[in-house]
Amino acid sequence: MPRKKLTSAPVSANPSGTASKRRRPSPAWTATAVGVLCLSTALTTSADALPVSATQGQARTGAYAKASHRPVVFVHGWHSEGAVWNGMLGYAETQGYESSALHVYDYSRMTKPGEHNPGIGEIAGDFSKRVDEIARTSPDGKVDIVAHSMGGLVARAYIKKLGGVDKVQHFVSMGSPHHGTIVADVGVGGSNAVNAIGFFLGENNVLVGHARELAKNCDAQCWDMASRSPFLRSLNSGTEAPRRADGYPRYTTFRSNVDDEPAVHKNTRGGLKPKIGLCDGVVFGITDQGSWALEGNGPNVRGGKTSALEGADNIVTTCLPHGDYLNDPWTQEKTLDALAETAGGETDKYVPRARNTTTCNALTRTHSGGDYVQAWLQSCLQVSPAKEVTPVLRIRGCGHYRRPGFFGGQRVWYYAPEGWGDNVQCVMTRHDLSLKKETRTRREPGNHEATFDTRAGEVKVGNLSLQGAGTYQLYSSSLSRPHGSPHISVNVRTWNDDDNYTTLNPSVEGPSVTVR
Repeated sequence: MPRKKLTSAPVSANPSGTASKRRRPSPAWTATAVGVLCLSTALTTSADALPVSATQGQARTGAYAKASHRPVVFVHGWHSEGAVWNGMLGYAETQGYESSALHVYDYSRMTKPGEHNPGIGEIAGDFSKRVDEIARTSPDGKVDIVAHSMGGLVARAYIKKLGGVDKVQHFVSMGSPHHGTIVADVGVGGSNAVNAIGFFLGENNVLVGHARELAKNCDAQCWDMASRSPFLRSLNSGTEAPRRADGYPRYTTFRSNVDDEPAVHKNTRGGLKPKIGLCDGVVFGITDQGSWALEGNGPNVRGGKTSALEGADNIVTTCLPHGDYLNDPWTQEKTLDALAETAGGETDKYVPRARNTTTCNALTRTHSGGDYVQAWLQSCLQVSPAKEVTPVLRIRGCGHYRRPGFFGGQRVWYYAPEGWGDNVQCVMTRHDLSLKKETRTRREPGNHEATFDTRAGEVKVGNLSLQGAGTYQLYSSSLSRPHGSPHISVNVRTWNDDDNYTTLNPSVEGPSVTVR
């Protein structure tokens, strides 16, 4: 049976109820709004605008066949449309999902550039009707939700405010402005925000160039995505990731900005004009507490952790622009892995097949004196359906500062592979890495390097894999403690610049995992 596209109900802006022609964002918007397409923050929207109960009725009995697997509902973002999920839908089908269990909630008629659109709360009310209907076709009465950008806020409003916590098993968001985005702040603040952004990011910043257009087109959804909006204050009050007594829904977020990396850098090979250096240049600049993520007292803005949720598995991807999460193979794979995770480690019989699970320590920021070199490291243990445990090491946000004399002492930030030359590399070195399974230990003696020509990468240490039920611990045997932290270091190498050849030796705590 073909998959169903769930279109939104007509809203007051279209009283006749006739279907309007779907259109993509105009080219002028795509530079800054291609990823903003999924944000939403309305400063003027009252917290009461979020419905307090799901609207019942209007169910189309028999509209969907009974699903063999738990249905998955995909939600697009601001000024976007359901077609953006076509790649993800195709991938899910290759992984065993039946097309009849894959549903796209398309509310493009509710989010059009230049029109008076409803706030996110109203969209969530319409969304609740569709999800409640689909849940009745589920083998366990639950659904999984995968959302991009503002779609994550639509889904969270349903879960937290409209009874969705009882209907949702897994929630996954990609680049969602859970605590707002500085782009929406610009749109809401108009000229004052333009001046502020110009001060912090430079007058040549793409945000400044589009700020007036953003302000002119900033609708109720844009206002809802501003960092101080009543909508977000209500949504984030109390528990950000509410669960039932059985430990569900399980929450997973993806973001490509790590946290503390500078938003703007100057590249000498590309001129002296400031450039957006962040991976996600749309949802950024806000901390996980809803405040601006500033670099000291300025003049730069940091990436921020606005897409992270307290109580969720918050995953940092490789360097992806805002609109690229949906079709990135690594993110697609990890998304379906997340939909198969269970609270007790048992196999979920309502997904097509068993999948990998990954347990990681927290991202650890590594930096040299004066923050001249910076990277983030993470060590993980991946468990396959065959109960094979393999260490995985990740590096994110690798880059360096330089203070050339002819710049008058101003520090200039570079992300790898850019820098004072054309071959800047990030080199991750592991030393005496060991994987212990109760009384059995597999050791990799000596130093082993992995070289990356980008600011992010990942290494699977397959020669340390162990298999079977038991408890596993990753550590470095050469440290003084019996089970010390994995000894991992980072070098940032440039072609002839010794003062930027720096070794960082952070204390990266090793994860442990129990396989049943």
